[in-house]
Amino acid sequence: MITTPEVVVEKVAASVGPTVVDNIAAGVPERVVETAGFRSRREAAKGSTLFDMMLDAAKGLTDGIGGVVVATYTAPDRMPSLSTGLASALGLPGDIPAIDLSAACSAYPYALYVAGRLAADTGSRILLLDGDLQSPFVDKADAGTAALFSDAATATVVSCDPESSSRSHFAFLSRSSAALSCSAAGPVKMDGFEVFSFVAAEVAEFLSDFAGKVGDVDCFVPHQANMFMVRRLAKSIGLSDRLLTSGEIYANPGSCSVPLTLAHRRPRGRALLAGFGAGLSAAAAAVRIML
Repeated sequence: MITTPEVVVEKVAASVGPTVVDNIAAGVPERVVETAGFRSRREAAKGSTLFDMMLDAAKGLTDGIGGVVVATYTAPDRMPSLSTGLASALGLPGDIPAIDLSAACSAYPYALYVAGRLAADTGSRILLLDGDLQSPFVDKADAGTAALFSDAATATVVSCDPESSSRSHFAFLSRSSAALSCSAAGPVKMDGFEVFSFVAAEVAEFLSDFAGKVGDVDCFVPHQANMFMVRRLAKSIGLSDRLLTSGEIYANPGSCSVPLTLAHRRPRGRALLAGFGAGLSAAAAAVRIML
């Protein structure tokens, strides 16, 4: 576990694909829909790009920003980075750090850690943009993945309070597996049983240990992989009564499902945030939410 000066999530905004796709009407079997808990998913507007969605999410959040961190696995180009283009489009100064980070499902806690360290070192707020445009990478003929993946982008304003007596905590878990993978050209491929087994066993133990070390939290916000999985996970670590979700509305938009849930539910206080999946990997953060 890594301990840092207190990381504070000050603001969160989201841009969600406006097209609502009914999974049953789209031909996804009822049993798959019931297992995932996703009656519908979201798709980006025709012609809209991930850059457009991130820019939309970040509007009005540039005051006092001293750095940009972008988390995604669906960046349209290998270079230049999304972060440099977005920083420029948002009118931010050219001398601030701007970096991209790719960790798929577990990206948000990783990116929060990086943003928190940048905030501590620069004494400024950091803009964390997390999102994925996944619909172009979904195989519509694969019912196991077709019902799951949505398009969304989020913007989080992150600061650091080094004077606070409270501390923030981060922990990470990495394994090597192609159980959930996506090549540059797609499609997303998933061995659902292996992913579920990883979450039910290793991730549950990892988060239980983390929760025991960081102490009491006001809410638990996990990656919205599927509703059965996250409810079982919350129960296994004793946080069912503090579980916050948004997957029943937005399905699984990738790692930004965590900040999307924050934007939707608007919690305050100390939060345990968790991402898990592709890698196989997991990441956890205990930070202050002040929305």
